[in-house]
Amino acid sequence: MLASLRRAQPYLLELGAGLLVLVVVNVVLRPHDVGFLDVSPNPALALVALLAVRHGLRAGLVSGLVTAGAVAACVVVRLDHASWSELRSLGRYASPLLLIGVGFGLGALRESQGLEQELADQAVRFMAATEAKHELERRVADERASLSSLYAAARALETLEAERLYPAIAATARRFLQADACQCYVLDGDMLRLRAAEGAAPDRPEVAPDEGLVGLAVRLGRPVSVRDLTTIRSLEDLQGAALLMAAPMTGQEGALLGCVTVTSLPFLRLTPASLDRLGLVADWGARTLENARTHQQTRARTIEDELVRAYTYAYYQRRIHEEEVRADRYKRPLSVVIFRIHRYGAVASDRRAELGRVLSLVFSRRLRDVDIVCRYATEDAFAIILPETDPARAETVVDRLSNEVRNFHFAPYADGEGDLEFSARVLAVRERPGGVAP
Repeated sequence: MLASLRRAQPYLLELGAGLLVLVVVNVVLRPHDVGFLDVSPNPALALVALLAVRHGLRAGLVSGLVTAGAVAACVVVRLDHASWSELRSLGRYASPLLLIGVGFGLGALRESQGLEQELADQAVRFMAATEAKHELERRVADERASLSSLYAAARALETLEAERLYPAIAATARRFLQADACQCYVLDGDMLRLRAAEGAAPDRPEVAPDEGLVGLAVRLGRPVSVRDLTTIRSLEDLQGAALLMAAPMTGQEGALLGCVTVTSLPFLRLTPASLDRLGLVADWGARTLENARTHQQTRARTIEDELVRAYTYAYYQRRIHEEEVRADRYKRPLSVVIFRIHRYGAVASDRRAELGRVLSLVFSRRLRDVDIVCRYATEDAFAIILPETDPARAETVVDRLSNEVRNFHFAPYADGEGDLEFSARVLAVRERPGGVAP
């Protein structure tokens, strides 16, 4: 029985309860007016209207029919001697017809309103489903782009040539972050110098490792964004910032190798996720750069002239070409110093190797780590490659090296006549931005 009640339509239960209440009220308040026939409008009309408005057409029609039947039964019962003419009088059935009409009309109205609401709900659900579909497609596209970027990064960073790694690191950062402009700076002495740039070239070719956003990234040892220094509220703030992101490249021992920076990025992509991706690129770059340098050091042992501890002339030819390409691409100065020993034939043959080793040691003491000492085309000459050095600064290097050599007072000649005679001249491979020296 209880199970049947639970399965019944809610409006049937409400109808039964309403009829019961009407019967009780009728017996208590108007025992001589069975069915409230003398009351206009009939109280049953309120019950029918309520059910029709609450539950719609079906509930309104059923409640109207039931209450109309009950009222009609009361009409028949109250007739002492019902005749056919009296039963056919429409006035007797005004209340039952009104009950049925109100139930049908209000129920139909409720159904129409419910249909409109259902249509509106369906439209909202359709729009939500469409938006969810677009969001899913966007995420799938982003994941595909990420996988493509990962693959491209892995292929680009396969090389062990440092000069090819620099542009690969910058290109990987730009692709992986979907940025507009990224740069790769490498530590050179006490400054971070630009080695590669993707997108618009930055204003500064070198950055101090303790300055601004780069300095913050180096101090913290992790990628940072401009939001760590200031508040970005609009696109204008974003466009006015010199650097948007920076991530240090550190070796396994914690030594600073360089820094990857971002100078142009869509506003909506300045997010923690993009910052994490930049850190990943910087970590990849540091590992591959460290491997490349280890490889270069190992390889250098096989391309050195073992007699004088300097790079061979073959290595000089290959390296000067690489440096020229880089200097032309980034419009940076490049110079070469040619140091030549005079009267080389007068140097005893058993002392020539020793003289070369000592001169190479003298050069190394007075040069930067990035400068490269090589043997030149003939045995009596050295070629010293000076990256990031214009002719004026190269002349200063020549004066410094010449004074150092004179202070050693070499006396290599077999006839014992005087100190070492030599000359040094500067070749301006690339003199200044916008022009290449002959």
